[in-house]
Amino acid sequence: MPRPFLAVVLVLSLAPAARAQEVTEAGFLSTLDEGHIAVRSLTEGLARAEGDSVRARTLENPRLDFWREEPEANPQVTNWTLAWTPPLDGRYGLGKKVAEAGLAAAQHRFAADRAAVRRDFRRVFSDWCFAFESRQVLRQQLDLVVGLAEHERQRARVGEVSSLAAGRFTLAEGEVRAEFGNADAEYSLAEAAARTLRPDLPMEIRPLPSALPEPPATLDPGGAPQLSALEQEKERAEYEARRAGRFVAFPTLQLGWQTLEDRGVSQSGPIVAASWAVPLFNRDQGDRLEAERQRDIVTARLSLAQARLAGEVQGGLNAYRALFASAEAARVTAGETDQVIEAATAAFRAGEDDLTDLLEALRSAFAARLRAIDARAQALEAHRNLEAALGRPLTGGGDR
Repeated sequence: MPRPFLAVVLVLSLAPAARAQEVTEAGFLSTLDEGHIAVRSLTEGLARAEGDSVRARTLENPRLDFWREEPEANPQVTNWTLAWTPPLDGRYGLGKKVAEAGLAAAQHRFAADRAAVRRDFRRVFSDWCFAFESRQVLRQQLDLVVGLAEHERQRARVGEVSSLAAGRFTLAEGEVRAEFGNADAEYSLAEAAARTLRPDLPMEIRPLPSALPEPPATLDPGGAPQLSALEQEKERAEYEARRAGRFVAFPTLQLGWQTLEDRGVSQSGPIVAASWAVPLFNRDQGDRLEAERQRDIVTARLSLAQARLAGEVQGGLNAYRALFASAEAARVTAGETDQVIEAATAAFRAGEDDLTDLLEALRSAFAARLRAIDARAQALEAHRNLEAALGRPLTGGGDR
């Protein structure tokens, strides 16, 4: 194989493509703020808790009554009264605390849901990145094999090599072309998913893969929003149990005015009254029992979640460390493929290796590049799961 042709083929196939406009993961996630529809769709529970908080702080309205009696041969009676139950039995203050704890729990659940949405956005971007990288690798492999196959077919036409050798290159070209077609289809799907989340991105933009963050030294799951939400739920249940124990209500007070009119003579005076529901039979026994049981349930749920999350985070951290090391090793191996391709092609040209050796070397070299991409994809998936479990972004290097 002539040296000039080999040089052209290797330069065209191995040289990186001209860099187009690119978007990083941070840029892709930049629109995921409070106004994003994916975030707004998570606020149903938060809106309900905010409404409960407002209702708990709002005093009951007073009741205004008015009536007039005009019986025959009796004075005309006109009454109006204003009745109100002051919130002085302790339930009003505890109700506000119940609502405040419920609102805090809803805010933490919202933070956990938002972390899950961030993970989904990162996954879509990662799929887009690695589909793009895989297609680029297979494009390079296809260009190289197509060039070699065409050159061998030309040599076979003039009798320099056998038609069998040219045919084997043609078969290798067909195999790589089929793999590239699959990769191209996967990229189209991944790009469509990414543009569904970010329809504002220019059509010519390309994803820029993120570097793998260093594994953190330690991770403390104590501040995870799902745990904080359960802690607030426990506090809410405790306040609810205390409120259910306040079964003695404050009396309803009435103030008013009465006017009597008979044969042109009018007399009037104030009305002062009070009414009280005597807690003789109904002492909110059912509410108290339910509140106490609910407090025990939430306490057990919190303990279970703490143990489960601790194991999940530690296992996820160990998995990420292993996958990070594997990805680094695969990256180093992939970085040596250019020399392998050049050496295999040179050995084939010099007659030191046969066609089988060359095709196997090319297949192994490009497979190593694809393995490096897949290893990084698996490591990033583990990193995303850690972030979602902790409910906060991780930057590596320590417990953050």
